[in-house]
Amino acid sequence: KDFLPHTAHDVEQMWARTLEILRQINHPDSLAIVAAFIHDKEFVGRFKEAPAARTNHHAFIGGLLEHTLALLELAVIILPRYPRVSSDLVLAGIFLHDAGKTAELGFATSFNYTTEGQLLGHIVQVSLWVQEKVRQIEAQSQRLLSRDVVTALLHIIVAHHGKYEFGSPKLPATAEAIMVHHLDNLDAKLNMLFGAIDADPDVTSEWTAWVSALETKVY
Repeated sequence: KDFLPHTAHDVEQMWARTLEILRQINHPDSLAIVAAFIHDKEFVGRFKEAPAARTNHHAFIGGLLEHTLALLELAVIILPRYPRVSSDLVLAGIFLHDAGKTAELGFATSFNYTTEGQLLGHIVQVSLWVQEKVRQIEAQSQRLLSRDVVTALLHIIVAHHGKYEFGSPKLPATAEAIMVHHLDNLDAKLNMLFGAIDADPDVTSEWTAWVSALETKVY
C-alpha cells in the first residue's frame, strides 16, 4: 500500500468526525442499523482503507472514507434548509450508500474489481448486508424494526446513482434519495474536476485533456 495513492487527510481524524456526525441520528432503527456496521471491526477496517472507485473519483487509499465524510459534512449544512427531509435517513443513507465498495474493490496491491464486485456490485452487496444486519438486530433485540425505515434506507442505496444507465435499479423517488444522489454527484464530479487539473501534465495549456467521466475538457 506504500506504493498506492493515499488520502492527504488523517484517516483516524476523518473516522472520528464521521462518528460524531452519525451520532446525530435520532431514530432508534436507523441508528441501530448504522451501529451494527460501526461495531463490525472487519468492515470498519476496510471502510477506512478502501478507495471510493477504481479510477474515477477518490481513487486512493482512504478515498471511500474521505468521500463519505464530505457528503456527511455537506448534509449537515444543507439539511436545516429542508426541514421536511429526514436527516436521520439522509445521514444513514450517506454512510451506507457506497459501503459495498469495501467488498467490490480490491486494494491490496492495486485497485481492481473483486469477483464479488464483478458479479454483484456495491449497490447489491450493501443492500444484502443491510438486510442481514436487520435480521441480526431483530434477533438480538427481540423486536421488529420499522419496515418503512428499512425500505426507505434501502431505496436511498439502490437509487443513489440517479439513473438506470449509471447502475441504479430504481430512480430516486423520495426527498432523502434525491438529496443523497445530488450530494454524491456533486462531490464525485468536483473531485474528478480538481483531479484532472492537478494531474494535467501540460501546465502551459488553459485546458486539461479530455475527461471521459465529465464528458469535457476542464478549464
